Amino acid sequence: MKSMPAAKVICIITNAHGNNDMRLYHKLGKSLAKIARVYILGAKGFGSLTENWQEDKEYGEASNPEAKPIRLIVSGLNPYLRLFGLYRQTLKLHPDLVICVEPLTMFVGLLLKRKIGCKLIYDAHEYYASAHGEKYGFLLNQIVSGIYSLAEHFLQEKMDFTLAVNEDIFRRFNLKVPEAIKSEDTIPVLPPKKKSALRAHYGIVCPNYPTVDIFKDDLDGCNVGKLLPDTEFDTIYLGGLTEERGILKLLQVVDILRLKYPMFKALFVGPFRSEAFKQKFFAFLLDHNLNSNVFWREAVPPDKVCPILRQVKVGLSVLHPACKRYNKAVPLKVLEYLAVGIPVVANDFPQLKEIIARNHLGYCVPFHKQDIANAIDKLLQMPEAERKELAERSHKLIREHYLWTRVEPILLSAVNYTMNS
Repeated sequence: MKSMPAAKVICIITNAHGNNDMRLYHKLGKSLAKIARVYILGAKGFGSLTENWQEDKEYGEASNPEAKPIRLIVSGLNPYLRLFGLYRQTLKLHPDLVICVEPLTMFVGLLLKRKIGCKLIYDAHEYYASAHGEKYGFLLNQIVSGIYSLAEHFLQEKMDFTLAVNEDIFRRFNLKVPEAIKSEDTIPVLPPKKKSALRAHYGIVCPNYPTVDIFKDDLDGCNVGKLLPDTEFDTIYLGGLTEERGILKLLQVVDILRLKYPMFKALFVGPFRSEAFKQKFFAFLLDHNLNSNVFWREAVPPDKVCPILRQVKVGLSVLHPACKRYNKAVPLKVLEYLAVGIPVVANDFPQLKEIIARNHLGYCVPFHKQDIANAIDKLLQMPEAERKELAERSHKLIREHYLWTRVEPILLSAVNYTMNS
């Protein structure tokens, strides 16, 4: 009997994210588990080597669409010390391919490549240089972000392949799609306005689109559904709660709208990024007597998002424009709102206007509380027939253009190409 070839091993390593991260586990991990044995090594999350080892799964030539990534936790007092644990644990797994999630993990990847000859992919899904620079004042911001950007580019050039979350990052790294994997699935990218000084490297655009789980309609096990089963909310914000993401501005908007709508209900679903901001959030509610208008729940699993959104009239994503990196991205929450068919109030950033304003699916407004409140007010007064028609168009747009199922084929092609080249 002919023996089955050994399965390829892919390790996704992160020193900051949890191994249950939405993009890493539910998208990259689950997709890649169809063609290889996948491990996600993270700073926190679920699982250990002994609890999740899947010896009964068949990998290799006969792909297993039901296979799931194996999640491991790597300990460390801080993200820097955790790099040593990532190296040691990943080395034990002897991967054929390592996907580095942050710039620092590229150091780990390069050491592993030197030791065992594995291929390397950089998952460029955030503006790390800008985010790092924002911690400092204006002058230091420019200096720090510039140095960080140079270091990131230096490391990225040593990768075998790069996954860019959007066209801007694709052009910033001067990437090009290999001819061998170009197809109708490839997400097109406009050529840069000026020639880059960087040497071209292989990569693809790998957007953070919603998975089909967004269409699941089951509230079982969802804390919002259990605690507020019959509540209809006027607005919702999904995602991490920080001042930079406009949360205090949205609370000010609630304070305005409850004058016209005394029973106005705003739902915030997501984790607080710091205990200090959590205290600031609830202090605002207390000071402005908003405890009966604002509801908060922790983050929920991706397959529970849809039923929660069906309890809401308007979706919100109004990020602070002082964070320049925000105006280059389309937040996942916006696509999730539209997938379920609820209108959106978002920033007046170019990429958001292209989706929302152009398709008449809500309003893109300046970062001013009265403008945001006016937009929400208009959507709350929308006739039911018009709301249903908007929902149908919104649902169709996401189904046809913005689902992870569109990204997966080119991702698998890119990974197979990298491992076999």
